[in-house]
Amino acid sequence: MAIPTIYDLLTSSFAISLLQVVVTLLITFLVVRFYRIIIQRAAGSVPSGLVASLQQIGSWAIWILGIIIVLSQLAVAINVLLLILFLGGVAIIVAYRNILTDMAASQFISTYQSFKVGEWIAVQDYYGRVIERNLIQTKILTSDNEIVIVPNSTLLKRSVVNRSRSGGLRVQIPVTVESKFDLKNVEKNLLEIGEEMKTDLVPDAPPQVRVTQVTSQQAHLVLMLRITNPAKRDQLISDVQEKFYELLPELDARK
Repeated sequence: MAIPTIYDLLTSSFAISLLQVVVTLLITFLVVRFYRIIIQRAAGSVPSGLVASLQQIGSWAIWILGIIIVLSQLAVAINVLLLILFLGGVAIIVAYRNILTDMAASQFISTYQSFKVGEWIAVQDYYGRVIERNLIQTKILTSDNEIVIVPNSTLLKRSVVNRSRSGGLRVQIPVTVESKFDLKNVEKNLLEIGEEMKTDLVPDAPPQVRVTQVTSQQAHLVLMLRITNPAKRDQLISDVQEKFYELLPELDARK
């Protein structure tokens, strides 16, 4: 019976190690492919740039793990490599800390449902309808058709007023008349115009009129309405003022 030589043992050990390395690299490659596919499908409304970053960083992490396994199979010291990887991981976390904060804020908002897409909110100096919300940011369309992008983390730090859930939007419509007009008659006609808008008003919230200033020449009044659809705010103000000023000549004739 032939006794294996040292060369045969070394050759056999090298072949096994080489096979392990090849299998490890192949598995790492497949895991990277599956990871990129999963991230792409699970991305949803996440910005494409962030998806690409997540795919790239995740792929690097998987390849680095695979290389560490290969080095351990080859009995190569990896202490220094692990230290470098640790420092690199810390640097990545620091670089992406704002994004990670926004992602955490998104989960908080989803859990407590402080607002949803389609609702009207006021945050900081901005007011508008929520048209999109993803893991990183929330987009608001203002009444001036401007799109404001607010980081999700800001929505946790600032007070957010949900106009769609607060019993409607309070609208103040200013009008100005000459002091010669009878204010009681002006108030009565303003209330009548407000009642004509009842289809857009919150139930059990009748129109109100306040006199804000009276001078020797002019009187300033405000018609206050609470409307159900904030999107109609500007149109409603325009309609009320148009109806009122069209009525002024008739009020003047009644004196």
